[in-house]
Amino acid sequence: MWKDLKIDGVGAVEKCVAEFQVWMQPILPYGKMKVKIFENQNSLFIGYTDVKIIRAFDGNAEGAVGHGKTIDEALIDTIRYFMDIVKEDYPQEKYPEGLPEESIEYSDFNDF
Repeated sequence: MWKDLKIDGVGAVEKCVAEFQVWMQPILPYGKMKVKIFENQNSLFIGYTDVKIIRAFDGNAEGAVGHGKTIDEALIDTIRYFMDIVKEDYPQEKYPEGLPEESIEYSDFNDF
């Protein structure tokens, strides 16, 4: 089984177990983002977004990452983290139309 693989030079193996489209209108200019969930060899789940937000404090792009003991927990944790970044850096009272296009980066289609 893949979880038991031990190969010299390989630190870990993760398996993509789910991919979700999350519709976030009007927060995102294009309406949606993808979240991929990976399972690691310890049976824990990690979620990643294909959208990165340009952080206000340093100007660097940051994607949301979430964790859980199940796919659903990882998905929820990933979305909550994404929303925390949005609320912190782009509060609705200052950005009622959602994130400006120049404040986000999408992962390359081939990378995600």
